Amino acid sequence: MPTTNFRNLLYRAALPISPTPRGQMSHITLGHPIDMKGYQRILCKHHVLGSSLLLCQGDDFAAVHTSIKHPAHHADSNTLFRVASITKMATALVILKLAEEGAFALDDPIAPLLPDAADEPTLQGITIRQLLCHTSGLRDVPAYEQALHNGDSFHAVLRSEGVRSHSNAMSYCNFGFGLLGCLMESVTSQSLETVFQQKLFQPLGMEATLDASTLEERRIMPISRVLPYRKGQDVTITSLGRRSIAQPDPTRHFGHTAGAMYTNCASLSNLLLVIANDGTYKGKQYFSPALIRQMKTQHSCTGPTAAPDRRYGLGLVILYRPDISPRKLYGHQGFAYGCVDGAFIEEGTGRQVIFLNGGGSEAREGRLGLSNKALLQWALQKEFPAWK
Repeated sequence: MPTTNFRNLLYRAALPISPTPRGQMSHITLGHPIDMKGYQRILCKHHVLGSSLLLCQGDDFAAVHTSIKHPAHHADSNTLFRVASITKMATALVILKLAEEGAFALDDPIAPLLPDAADEPTLQGITIRQLLCHTSGLRDVPAYEQALHNGDSFHAVLRSEGVRSHSNAMSYCNFGFGLLGCLMESVTSQSLETVFQQKLFQPLGMEATLDASTLEERRIMPISRVLPYRKGQDVTITSLGRRSIAQPDPTRHFGHTAGAMYTNCASLSNLLLVIANDGTYKGKQYFSPALIRQMKTQHSCTGPTAAPDRRYGLGLVILYRPDISPRKLYGHQGFAYGCVDGAFIEEGTGRQVIFLNGGGSEAREGRLGLSNKALLQWALQKEFPAWK
């Protein structure tokens, strides 16, 4: 994955040799007709390997499920996607719900709430709010992935070298969001899957899960890295995802709440609506309006050298790009194993752009995926204005 300007240039130069959907796409379309030629140009330019798109404007919608033959990526209305860091929006909402119910306050220190962690030196001074907005100082280090692979507890990660910096500037951290999952199981004595189903998925009518071991693999869109592309290395369910999380294990279940949700576009639309509408969905108040407003308030920023346009709330990207829209966009991106997912809703208008895929160009502009930028510009500036 390109992470610097130089590597990004090299990546974009090499992209033409990667797999492309050109000439081999088939589509299932539902709802409002859209400019398919314009949409297909974006898919081809960014080498997207199978996808689902959902555009919503009020009660009107357009959905497109795109399959390709080589490498085989099939999409239809039954397909589920591993949505990577889009999971963080769902995790934040569950945390807010537990806070609303009195399980903790957002500014409580997290160490006393985790098993055997009250005196853990690395966690001292870190609050739940800081984990939600990536200002805890925690960093993703190799020990994080190693502990997940070995089935070790989060203590093994906390005691590794370099896991916490001395700065509270924004530092995007999957491990920090993983600890929020441990927190949920610790304070509820329930499994992550049970908590998410009860607090979020079922109330919002979402078809979603964190427990991939329960899924039929044939329903899952495989994810392929287009550069470098390696035949036969598609990801549907990771080795971690094949382990059941039906029972709580609050020292070891830190590998799910940062990016392991499986769902679809329609379900993400419901999630975006409840955020945009201050906790209300279909006329019912599911979340505290005050807490949802905190979620949508800027708490951190990636900084002027990385992406001055990208601000962060609580588990929520606040995208302000006048070249895309004069309004703020709320949502999140998801990058993992080659997918470049995006789910955003426009402030004030409620227009939604949700795009899930089985791989594509990971080239970025700052932190914004170029494919997501292209889709947002096309949808908000050209496609939606053409709807009658």
